[in-house]
Amino acid sequence: MDRRIGRVRTVLDQQYRDPPSVEQLADDVGLSSSRLAHLFRIEIGMSIQSYLVERRLVMAAMLIVQSDERISQIVYSVGFRDVSNFNHSFKRRFAMSPREYRARHDLIGTDSPRSS
Repeated sequence: MDRRIGRVRTVLDQQYRDPPSVEQLADDVGLSSSRLAHLFRIEIGMSIQSYLVERRLVMAAMLIVQSDERISQIVYSVGFRDVSNFNHSFKRRFAMSPREYRARHDLIGTDSPRSS
């Protein structure tokens, strides 16, 4: 992987809640914004924005399963600004609503030997 793209990916993984702009990222690695966007898509297989959404969705899914925190609070804590947009993206990614996802994982947890 191109070291510049690796650096950008590391920054996005660490700062997914409130990431720097594409312009800031590009400046940090010595590329133009358009060149960074192009290389990122080639190396990672998706746009920078899609990568951020995916990272936020995965983190939200983990928190939905591992905590009892309200889903709306989780939405904001992972960097989404709109619950409706989050719900739509979550359902598209996981083929169920966040509430269904939590309920399904709660049932799995209830059936596991650890909870006996």
